Amino acid sequence: MNKAVLDFLKDYTDVKSINRLLVTTFLILKKKSNIKNNLILNLIIQEENTKELETLNKFLELLKKINQSFCFEQLLELFEFVISPSDKLVNGAIYTPDNIREYITQQSFETLKIKSLNKVKVVDIACGCGGFLIDASRELKVKTNKSYKKIFQENIYGVDIQKYSVERTEILLALLAISENEDEKEFTFNIYQGDSLKYDWEETKFDLILGNPPYVCSRNMDDETKASMKEWSTCRSGHPDLYIPFFQIGYELLKDNGILGYITVNSFINSVNGRAVREYFEKQKALLKIVDFGDEQIFQSRMTYTCLCFIQKGSNDSVFYTQEKSTTLQGLEKIKFIEEKYEDLDSFKGWNLKNNSFIKIIESSGKPFGEIYDTKSGIATLKNRVYIFKPIKEDDKYYYKDDNIPIEKEICKNIINSNKLAKYDKFDELVEKIIFPYRHAKDGKPIFIEKDKFKMSYPKAYTYLCEYKELLSTRDKGKGKYPDWYAFGRSQSLEKRKEKLFFPQLVKKGFKTFYSEDENLYFYNGMCAYAPKKELIKLQKIMKTDEFWKYIENKAKHYASGYYGLGRNYLKDFGVKDDK
Repeated sequence: MNKAVLDFLKDYTDVKSINRLLVTTFLILKKKSNIKNNLILNLIIQEENTKELETLNKFLELLKKINQSFCFEQLLELFEFVISPSDKLVNGAIYTPDNIREYITQQSFETLKIKSLNKVKVVDIACGCGGFLIDASRELKVKTNKSYKKIFQENIYGVDIQKYSVERTEILLALLAISENEDEKEFTFNIYQGDSLKYDWEETKFDLILGNPPYVCSRNMDDETKASMKEWSTCRSGHPDLYIPFFQIGYELLKDNGILGYITVNSFINSVNGRAVREYFEKQKALLKIVDFGDEQIFQSRMTYTCLCFIQKGSNDSVFYTQEKSTTLQGLEKIKFIEEKYEDLDSFKGWNLKNNSFIKIIESSGKPFGEIYDTKSGIATLKNRVYIFKPIKEDDKYYYKDDNIPIEKEICKNIINSNKLAKYDKFDELVEKIIFPYRHAKDGKPIFIEKDKFKMSYPKAYTYLCEYKELLSTRDKGKGKYPDWYAFGRSQSLEKRKEKLFFPQLVKKGFKTFYSEDENLYFYNGMCAYAPKKELIKLQKIMKTDEFWKYIENKAKHYASGYYGLGRNYLKDFGVKDDK
């Protein structure tokens, strides 16, 4: 969609007004008049409403000026676009590209083996503005030749937590029928407002469940949602994101041999948060086919890594996996899936679906990485730009930040961003300073410097931090519990450690590592392994081997541009062989 159009609409917050503007614009451009449907009639801007009419004319002029068409898919995209950012954050609403929706819908229908589709029941349990239900209605129209009126009444169901999403789904379904010359005074819809985590379908079961479960991470959920999630067994490991229980909700709503088709986050395959849902699939013996998009990002507005999941309710012993590009998707029957038996997978540790036999060989040889190396993530101030700086100059007593702000040298430590190791030829160029409001006990453990002591001993640093007191108070959404307002957001990696090996958290083949024995050197953003020097030098060599890289390619999480994650969870089981 053209940026000028999006800019025109971005400040619209009134649901009724934007609904009326978009509906009227669509009908005018599609030259649809003499509308009979009462729902749509009530949304058409009339001449007597001069303010709305003025906005409508401006919008029409803009579309004409930029030669912007207004097809049905663009109408749907705009309805999704005008959902408020706060609702998108809390409820996970996101527009699913039409090629992905169509693929999921068509493949789900093709996989469903029933004699007649006339009485098939299709539902989206987080329907948003109804994209999947629109595609399902079109599919049923082609396959059954029923009227849209009967399809809406007999075959299509949906639920969404937002009232305006329910309204927009009904609007779009009505406009779908009208655009294909099936205008009716009334349509009967089975679209309901409700929270799918606790919605009661009263024993109703479905042949097809389609959708894009909400993308909400655990830290953005309210207490009521977190409490509701605890009722689902798939949410009993880690801190699951909101999409996780939608697997179980959907599966339990399926008829025997029914099909569930989702696009969703792919992290459940290996993450701690996905442990319970993996165990659930295994226990249910679900026929699960995963089409993983790897490092391809399907959603332009989200940094998420996704997959398609097709699940059939019935007895099955295997998970089927493939990695594909969204632009070259074939029918499911043509895809060459890797098949792995549930009994050969480890639901607790994570599913190794790319090359399970190789992973097993590596992990069964030698001693597990996690038993040799203490691996940690870096210091987390939660406001690095306040604490970390590159001095513009120094004298005997002070380092000077930008704008010549003096900071006492004694309160500063050396720190590196180990994610940036590959960008510097000389290690010294990577070193920065961090204002470090802690001292150390004899055993190297950190002790927070109390306010009076800090203020008296380091007045320049304290005065500087005071300028950012309000900003620091916004960390953890203002709910953080710290020793005092200037403490770091987290207490990790603050202890003194001598022998250590720094490495990035996101890596490509040939990534750099750095060994150090400087107990006063700290790090942030990346990773660090602690162990005796001999073991760390050995690890440095291991990380350069083809065997290690093959393990990472098959085990670790794939990110954009060919990067992989070296988090603890992906390293802990790597087998480190004894020296011979």
